[in-house]
Amino acid sequence: MLSLRGLTGSRLLLTAVVGVVAVVAGVVAVVGMVLSAHHDEAAGRIETRWGPAVAELGAVRAAAGDFRAAALAGAAGRDLRGDPRQEMGGHLTALRRLADGADTEVRLRTADVGRSVTRWLDGAGRTGTADGRAVFALPAAAAGTDPAEGTYAAVDARTVALAALLERRRAEDVESTAWHMKGVMLYILGLAAALLLAAVVAAVVLQRRYLAPAGALAQDLRRTSSGDTTAGRADPSRRGWLGRLTREADRVRERLARSERASRRDQEALVQVGPAVRGLHEILAARDDPGPGILTAGDVRAAEGLIAGDYLGTVPLTDGTTAVFLGDVCGHGVAAGLLAVRLKSVVMVGLRLGAGLDTCVRAVHHALAGEEERFTTLTVAVLDPRRSTLTWVNAGHEEPFLRRTDGTLERLATTGPIVHPLLPAPPGTWGTRSTRLDPGDLLVLSTDGLTEGRGGSGEEFGEQRVAGVLSGLADPSPLAAVTTLYTAAERFAIDWARDDVSLLAAALGPAKPAAAGPPRVETAATQPLGPSADRAEPPPRPRPDPLA
Repeated sequence: MLSLRGLTGSRLLLTAVVGVVAVVAGVVAVVGMVLSAHHDEAAGRIETRWGPAVAELGAVRAAAGDFRAAALAGAAGRDLRGDPRQEMGGHLTALRRLADGADTEVRLRTADVGRSVTRWLDGAGRTGTADGRAVFALPAAAAGTDPAEGTYAAVDARTVALAALLERRRAEDVESTAWHMKGVMLYILGLAAALLLAAVVAAVVLQRRYLAPAGALAQDLRRTSSGDTTAGRADPSRRGWLGRLTREADRVRERLARSERASRRDQEALVQVGPAVRGLHEILAARDDPGPGILTAGDVRAAEGLIAGDYLGTVPLTDGTTAVFLGDVCGHGVAAGLLAVRLKSVVMVGLRLGAGLDTCVRAVHHALAGEEERFTTLTVAVLDPRRSTLTWVNAGHEEPFLRRTDGTLERLATTGPIVHPLLPAPPGTWGTRSTRLDPGDLLVLSTDGLTEGRGGSGEEFGEQRVAGVLSGLADPSPLAAVTTLYTAAERFAIDWARDDVSLLAAALGPAKPAAAGPPRVETAATQPLGPSADRAEPPPRPRPDPLA
């Protein structure tokens, strides 16, 4: 190959050209690193500051909207309010922390949002019925350009203004990264020009090692700067500063792609949260229509939001009977609720396939495999209107109440241990028992969130209070029983946030009014506490060994 020295006959000229090329290459490498550092800084702000700040602000707006909706709903929304100051306080603290490293305008707008939320919550705590509309007024878009402080409109206006500012800052950083990428492209084009000058020295080598890779990188950078993050990856075997620059561009493209995917997922998650929560609640509380001759009623009230660790259901069976069940996963919240959905599906599939009650509970035990810190209690009862019988299995659950037509109460005793993945569950672990069920008798299942719920003084609601409510029912129907028990718990001022409270009631037919008098509560396997003239006391039955 001809050399530059051979063409010019001057060693000095060769040295000068090589030196110029080396200097140009060094300058391009340094500038590329500087641009990359600026790009990383801007991309870091997008990923670690503006994105989380927008998410936290969205959470504040959502919490404020939920509190406003619950407040405007009056008594019907009282149970949904929660503690708005605590809920929004955490998001505001995180938002201030993110804003501390931002510019002065962002910090001032963030402080305005915090003050508006604080004044609004203070006003909401003192607001009566007459001025409730002013505190919970329409958003700023409908209330005017200068809403009064201490109102929801002011909170909405401040949050909207801050959201717009955060979006502008994010757009500025995105534009900055685009300019950095364009700068890299321009400097690489400059390098290409320098390499063209060096083509006199080694045209073939220059074409193979520099010009072609530089053109490919420029094309990838153009695609990346235009928003296409799917450009092909660089050849990992490429060496030298151009290879490093290409790999750095690949890393930048990957970060941009991850940021784009994360932003899209965040937006989709915000859209899905509400329907997902409502859907999970509907699954946990859903009941099939019972079989002929059976009436049922029930509800699940979660300690946190709408997702509970309790699950209930009604399943009509092929032989004309109807199965009802109520379970309680330890704990409450989202984790317990997701497990409760899975266990409810297991119970319903087992019942629909005609499995025995013990088999259904054992299937739940198998579904708990791997959940070492979780367990469940469960009661499954089958009502047979043709034979007038009630058959049940009780896996460590709160003993259900059986109200007879004369107003007396019996309890359906446990027939086996709780369902825990660490306890063995051979066949027969959970036995079944039966008793007579006449028209007008009422079966009521509840979770311990009702009986162990405490009022403001620390006193438990208690089983005796439940018995008193059931014995005094004027209309001993399933719906009346569930409604009356929840009303009694509300009057008792039970702490609803302490545990989930769920009720399920079933009966063969319309019940007759109970005779007046104090409630009689019977325990064990539907055995009365004292002798009865019309019901002989059966001998006690041995319970299965839970570890057998």
